[in-house]
Amino acid sequence: MTVEVLAHLARIHINREPYDSPNPTTGEHLYALAQISAHERLYREVDGEKEDKPVPRDGEPVRLKEDEHFYSQKVFAIFVNTDEHEIDQKHISYAQIVKFYLGSGGSPSNEYLVKYSHGPAENPSGTLAPGQKVSVKDGMRFRVAGTGES
Repeated sequence: MTVEVLAHLARIHINREPYDSPNPTTGEHLYALAQISAHERLYREVDGEKEDKPVPRDGEPVRLKEDEHFYSQKVFAIFVNTDEHEIDQKHISYAQIVKFYLGSGGSPSNEYLVKYSHGPAENPSGTLAPGQKVSVKDGMRFRVAGTGES
């Protein structure tokens, strides 16, 4: 007796294009299915006021819902001191840079001096002050140093 296993397919949309995907699938498969480049991140749209969820580019199972929507967004690699971080926003704030710095083992301080270089044409280099934000581009560099005692 032969048992036939049928693959369950779900119709989904990635960047407004329809696809039929095995269900469950993996993030790795979804990126390949829609040919999402290495410099982009895939997001699963979420209803309501919640944040859309990033889909990891890995082999973990992803359960799909019929007619579910996904989209991709460019990812920028930036450097805070010597540590690389990926962000998917076109702007970054002073507070976000300081958070990256502290998260990478930076020394706590009352104030920080944040300098940047290798930025886009509108802000190629300069100093970022509390409350400010700047446009980013891939490979942009930020240098953070504490200026006061903690």
